[in-house]
Amino acid sequence: MNKKTIYRFARPFKNYFVGLIMLVCCLPVHAGGYSNYFASGDVIKKHKSDDKARLFLITVIDSDDEIIGQRCETDLEEITASFEDFSSWLDMVTLVPKVIKGKQYSKAAVSYAINIWLKSMAPTKADIVVFYFSGHGFRFQNDTSVYPRMWLKTPDDQNTATANLSLEEDIFNPIVKMGAGVNIVLSDCCNSVPGARAGSAEKMTKRKRQPPKPDEMENDTKDFDNLFMPDNPLSIIATASDSTELAGGTPTEGGFFTHFFLEALDESIYDDELQPTWESILNFTKDEARKKALASECPENKHNESGRCIQIAKYRILEETATPK
Repeated sequence: MNKKTIYRFARPFKNYFVGLIMLVCCLPVHAGGYSNYFASGDVIKKHKSDDKARLFLITVIDSDDEIIGQRCETDLEEITASFEDFSSWLDMVTLVPKVIKGKQYSKAAVSYAINIWLKSMAPTKADIVVFYFSGHGFRFQNDTSVYPRMWLKTPDDQNTATANLSLEEDIFNPIVKMGAGVNIVLSDCCNSVPGARAGSAEKMTKRKRQPPKPDEMENDTKDFDNLFMPDNPLSIIATASDSTELAGGTPTEGGFFTHFFLEALDESIYDDELQPTWESILNFTKDEARKKALASECPENKHNESGRCIQIAKYRILEETATPK
């Protein structure tokens, strides 16, 4: 019996105590400005209300692409399963998913999901919003943002100039303005010129979790709360590669970035092998994906002296600070 199975069995007992902690510790806070610094908080969740949180999970998946479609499907399966478990761990009322793939995959569908569907849900500081993109990404030479554009091609519009949205300007910025307590925007895609092709590598292996000890349950709950229920609202934007770089992966394990991001979450929450801070999780993801990319050859794109791929994830963490009274 693995650790997740044990967690599912233990949730009814665990969630009773988590609910008591949240009820006692939910206090109001006055928000101020943002800073590019993340500090993990203690177990007091000042920005939470007495209502249970909602986790809005918007996934945009280029599942019909002839080259990376299967890899994108794998990414969807992995990230959905992880956040389904996480939503139960937090004892939320419900996970609210929005999947855009196949025939629905388009710029119009993504714009609708952000500007109409999500906005109509009226996220509050008690809620979590996660946006995840797996597909082809690119950038124009005059783009100033380090984050990529998503190529949201359709059978009727393959033009990169018209079938794209900026991850930062069109996704991250509008989501942050909606006011959820935690906003996470992720993309596993290339960040180079249109048409570049990323490499793949040998099979990636997941670390096996050890069964938890009874006295670990409380610590695991606290680790999860520190990440997803911080004292002050926070927002994260992260992408698999820096400007001019590609993003690698395999059909069976998915993108390197996604694979190691989910592994880092597991190790920080379930296994206590990483500090339960977003900075440690994203640095682990960045380093492991970089090392895995070096196993791929990409002589026509950004590479080292040996012709191996260079892939360095980019991220920014914004924490809203409380205004002194």
